[in-house]
Amino acid sequence: MRASSGIAVRPGGDADLRSLFTDDARLLRFARLAAAFLAPVTLVLAFAACGFGPDPRHNWLGDVVGSDLSQVWVAGARALAGRAAESYELAVHLANLAAAFGPECRFAWHYPPVFLIPAAGLAALSPQVAILAWMTLSLAVFTAATFVATGRRDAVLIALAHPLVFCNLTYGQNGLITAGLLTLGATLVDRRPWLAGLCFGLVAYKPQLAAFAPVVLLLTGRREALAACLGTALALCLASVALFGLDPWRSFLTTLSETDRLLLRDAAAGLDINFSAFGTMRLVGGGMSAAWAFQAGVTGATFALAWRVWSRCADTHLRAATLLACVPMASLYLPIYDLAPLIPATILLAIAAHRAGGLRGYERGLMILAPLTAAFRPLVNETGIPFGFLFAAATLLCVAARALPAMPPRKVSTVAHPA
Repeated sequence: MRASSGIAVRPGGDADLRSLFTDDARLLRFARLAAAFLAPVTLVLAFAACGFGPDPRHNWLGDVVGSDLSQVWVAGARALAGRAAESYELAVHLANLAAAFGPECRFAWHYPPVFLIPAAGLAALSPQVAILAWMTLSLAVFTAATFVATGRRDAVLIALAHPLVFCNLTYGQNGLITAGLLTLGATLVDRRPWLAGLCFGLVAYKPQLAAFAPVVLLLTGRREALAACLGTALALCLASVALFGLDPWRSFLTTLSETDRLLLRDAAAGLDINFSAFGTMRLVGGGMSAAWAFQAGVTGATFALAWRVWSRCADTHLRAATLLACVPMASLYLPIYDLAPLIPATILLAIAAHRAGGLRGYERGLMILAPLTAAFRPLVNETGIPFGFLFAAATLLCVAARALPAMPPRKVSTVAHPA
């Protein structure tokens, strides 16, 4: 290390730990070493502990195999049996879950019928094979998207070591696929607009996260990508009708008010699970009106930021990071696994910072503290502090602080007046 740094190099010493907050090269080396250990451990634990078990319904941890994916498998099985609309009837869906995985498996089905397409594909497999296939697909999409966005193998390794990856794999959730598709769309939008739009449109299974990108495409005049996005979403809707009929759509639309009651008004899953602006206001004791107002303000700010950056910023990494950081903040419902787009957002921010001369102090702090996301929900339970929202907001503010000054000043036309 340079003598001018004033830090004596002692392996394992306090000075080395402090240097992580001041030296980018040392922080990167530490991240690579940690990721080289954590990434394979994460994958082995996720696949071995959560993908298999002593019986077909439970993994080695004693949980329902596939966890959240169990209800996807059941919904897909009912769709294959010609009863796709059953999953939107809560009592019937819970009975189907109990029959397949036991009475402790209780989830409400809120996905639009387009998600029945992959669900039916998974239901054609046994539950254990389905969860292994889903984890493999999630990793493939997320890994490919991270590499396309960064072009760096070490970035992929560091991304895979993030605790949100382990969270999504063990929950059997779709956050990694969502993050991967959004990353590909945000990265390819100017080079391959049709492909970018396709990726954005494929997120239609998660409307609360899918709605952000097409609005930004519309506001910034990216017509090809917008057309591909809307066309893809429409094709998915029509495919679901062709495969399963109109009944699932009627049931889905009918149950939207019940979804609002369960997830937002009653917070049936717990106030500690929703890291959105809406959920944060409810967590700290605010009423419904205050929660809606806070969410509206945050969502409006994210659209304004994304529009400004995507209209004028030339740095593709910062543009992509802005969209990836905005999408979670704009969502009404944000469980921990849907924070996954923040992983590529922070990595793209770090790459942009490196090209611009180095990380700022608060950016480096964000990179160091990001692994604490694994403890967010227990910390929220114990303290009542909305750590998930604060992390998402901090990421967005760091990206905004880097992206907004990177925009060229507007050209001001001048008119010469005769003397």
